[in-house]
Amino acid sequence: MIMTKNKIVFIILLFIVKSSSNAQSTYNIVYEKQFHQNIVADNLNTGFHLIDYLDSLLIPKIIPLPQNNFGNIINPIFRLSKLFFTNYLITDYALTINHELGHGFRMIEAGGAIEKIVYNMPPPFTNEFSYINLNWPTNFTQQQGLMINLGGSESNLVFSDVMRKNILLDNKFKYNYSFSYLYSSNDMPGYTAFVTRPASDPNQYRRNLNTLYGGDKNVLTRAKIRNYSYLALFTDPMNFYALKSVFYDYVIKGENSSKVEMINLNSRLKYLPRFRFEYTPYGPELVYQNYFKFDSTLLQFSFSHSDSKLPDSWRIAANIWEIKPMDKLSFNFSGQIWHQPEIQFYQNDKLINVDGLGGKLITTINYDMIKNKHLYGLTLQVGYKSNGYAIGEQLYKGMIIRGGLFFQLYDDE
Repeated sequence: MIMTKNKIVFIILLFIVKSSSNAQSTYNIVYEKQFHQNIVADNLNTGFHLIDYLDSLLIPKIIPLPQNNFGNIINPIFRLSKLFFTNYLITDYALTINHELGHGFRMIEAGGAIEKIVYNMPPPFTNEFSYINLNWPTNFTQQQGLMINLGGSESNLVFSDVMRKNILLDNKFKYNYSFSYLYSSNDMPGYTAFVTRPASDPNQYRRNLNTLYGGDKNVLTRAKIRNYSYLALFTDPMNFYALKSVFYDYVIKGENSSKVEMINLNSRLKYLPRFRFEYTPYGPELVYQNYFKFDSTLLQFSFSHSDSKLPDSWRIAANIWEIKPMDKLSFNFSGQIWHQPEIQFYQNDKLINVDGLGGKLITTINYDMIKNKHLYGLTLQVGYKSNGYAIGEQLYKGMIIRGGLFFQLYDDE
């Protein structure tokens, strides 16, 4: 992903898209020698997409009965059982491992290593938490320790961002994505609000942050961060769409997906706001996200700032997907500009200090080559990131160069 002074790493991307003729969602298979959150998020979203596709082919939603008297009772029970024994367990395994790998990625970035990951099944099968054992490097800063604390939930936030983008592009929420969205998007606020164990990631993060900036003072209290968590949980409209899709549209009605509504600003422009917070190595940032849908083009603009008791920071971010100037050519753009307080981290045992302005910009070019029943083409991503923190990215600066293939498999739904 990153081009340093010594080498360029090329990433091969394979875009798999299954959608209706009006949808623009993309599902990626990405390979790189060194994994990171963005690669895992793309591959996991593709995995859930393939599960949904196989589910639609192999698993019925209605059991044919000789008499229909009990169909309204038996079929919802069948669908609920299917959710519990397949979606619930698959989602928990995939996103718990993704969470633990997020810790591991931030440790590897700091020069350490993963020793082992232990997965424990979710309740009611067990009450044990999953965990990761890490091998810490000799040179390590307090802020790199904070990166380890936040890395797990960060990894699932990146995953949920990809899933949300695809859902909004398709204008529908498939029930097979509901548990995975609820787990990943609410990993950070849910973990923070409801888990009180001292060894939990949010509590370790809060203690370490208070040690870094507060000394004897508690600059980030549990009450304050819990309030941010509740606000994030209940102001995300996609949470309600996820619950409706799985428990009403699927369990009760037996439907595969439900329509996602946005606020109509006019006949061509729609809008959807949401709030969340993101842990960073200098404290939580409060994020105000705004999604706009203009015809088939999706835009996302956000503004972030720090808590008033912590060092000042701000961030402006924008993403634009599916700009199509001609039939065979489309563009995506992703950019951020930020102002951050000092971040100290070791890179190859050399201490680096970063603060002030920074940013990143990535341009994606998709070119269609063959279009029959399905679509095939080439894609290229080119960009640059400065030193500093951006969710899912490495701390240090470098060029971003990615290239590969993509194809679309159209769905008749």
